[in-house]
Amino acid sequence: MPSRDGQFREGSDAEVPHPEGVRDLKRLRRELADTLYRDGAPGKYRRQALTDLTIAALSAHWDEAADGLTEGIALGAVGSLGRGDSGPYSDLDVVLIHDGRTLKSDEVAELAQRLWYPIWDAGLELDYSSRSLTEVRQVASKDLAAASGLLDLKPVAGDKELAQRARSLIYQDWRAAARKRLPELFAASKARAERHGELAYLIEPNLKEARGGLRDLVSLTGLSATWLTDRPHGAVDEAGAHVMDVRDAIQMEVGRPQNVLGRHLADEVAALMGHDDPDDLLASLAEAGREISYALDMTERGARRSLERSGVGSRAFLARRRARAPRHTVVATGLIDVDGELALAPSYDATSDALLPLRAAATAASTGLTITPTLLATLQRCPALPDPWPEEAREHLRELLRGSAHLIAVWEAIDLAGLIVRGLPEWQGVRNRPQRSPIHRFTVDRHMVESVVLAAKMRKYDIDHDLLRFALLVHDIGKRPGATDHSIDGAVLIPEMGRRLGLSPQTIHDVELLVRQHLTLANLATTEDPEDPATIERLLDAVEHRVELLDTLRALTECDARAAGPKAWTQWREQLVNTLYTRARAVAVGRGEVGGA
Repeated sequence: MPSRDGQFREGSDAEVPHPEGVRDLKRLRRELADTLYRDGAPGKYRRQALTDLTIAALSAHWDEAADGLTEGIALGAVGSLGRGDSGPYSDLDVVLIHDGRTLKSDEVAELAQRLWYPIWDAGLELDYSSRSLTEVRQVASKDLAAASGLLDLKPVAGDKELAQRARSLIYQDWRAAARKRLPELFAASKARAERHGELAYLIEPNLKEARGGLRDLVSLTGLSATWLTDRPHGAVDEAGAHVMDVRDAIQMEVGRPQNVLGRHLADEVAALMGHDDPDDLLASLAEAGREISYALDMTERGARRSLERSGVGSRAFLARRRARAPRHTVVATGLIDVDGELALAPSYDATSDALLPLRAAATAASTGLTITPTLLATLQRCPALPDPWPEEAREHLRELLRGSAHLIAVWEAIDLAGLIVRGLPEWQGVRNRPQRSPIHRFTVDRHMVESVVLAAKMRKYDIDHDLLRFALLVHDIGKRPGATDHSIDGAVLIPEMGRRLGLSPQTIHDVELLVRQHLTLANLATTEDPEDPATIERLLDAVEHRVELLDTLRALTECDARAAGPKAWTQWREQLVNTLYTRARAVAVGRGEVGGA
């Protein structure tokens, strides 16, 4: 309940109803949720209170239906109910487990009917099963989804020792079958991502099934239950709690189980979550989805490495046979390769090296080594870069942006660690910003990084490719809250950004021009006659009649469009762009217009 200052206290004694049976459970869950929302209870507290209410109702229902049965059969909760994170309208996921001996099959069936029918009659969503202990283990060994749910088994009523035994056996079987389970978990996660997309980049995300959603949060538990790897905590737990908070807000709005944040709900859910703008809500979900995805990637990688290390012939296996540790290879100043991972060299003082974060990112991008979580935490303690940056820092940035094969993974790691905004504070304005245009697949920040990756395919243009990459990295930097024309708004940010990075005046000028004009070629080609001399002159004016900038703009236009999505770079659009570009280039070359600004 709220305190005198109006703030909810975690230890407050909120009044939780204790119903007899499930007859009024749907209404009581809603009333309790309303009260807890009104009192400002934290999401974790709300979900535990709703879980406790539901468990108490099911226990009372068992007492009414089971006629004193306490041995050989038990009612258990699984899924969100078993984990203690039920939403206001979450399904009731339950399982009736019997030992296969104490009761006859028809007695079990009769009890199941006495349990399930009143729940349905109460208007509650029920996901149930009824199995013997042997059948539970058999199903868990064959059905990945069932096994994942049973890992969260919580005894509710009846023979609780039987339920606990079932849980222990399921965990034992899960660990024993780890080599089989891991590929299944990886494949299931990949299939969900392909079907439902990534939570971080969707305008109407499925909070449960999308990559970075609640299913992946459960997968972390499944991976750690194999004992092959540990799951991370801290940031990923906060991210999971936030996704559940949004799921709960959706359910409060629609009054039923729902996991998709539809556009028609965005304003109301954002307001319930305390956001004035639904884009802010989507940005917060993007951050949470990225944290969960990254945690899952790291946990999956750890599990794979554990399996590899345990295999005959692996480096770790051979090291154990030879009674020595695997080799550590120095790959850069202060950095070593430890069995495929980038780590801090022993005794290296990171707190005195401002260049270490950029050097680590550049090394990871060029080598494909994964930055260890420990190194990421260490990099956050490094001092800030000088203002302006030294040449070595700029070279590390160039090397990072050149690492197209690994750039996305490295950028994700250092951005989630807060290292990008330390060096490029302008990045904060576009982090996780949603794009309302249907042609865009990604948030603003991810779109720009994706476009940098595509720059590797522009080798046919004889241009300054480092200039192209940096222009692509910041071409939409103006897409921040309150922006009017993002091309102009972004160009305004370039001089100060370039000065801080220590770029030359010429480079700053060229980047500013490319950001301001990054849509000009595509817009002129698709809205004007690309063969009209007046259109050609407008394009040449935009690039100051410089052939090398025209070539750079052509490459930037394609990377920008392809990074947006397949609808942004059609054969028709490419043909129009090429027509205007080739005619304008021919005119510029004929005039000898190749000079600088």
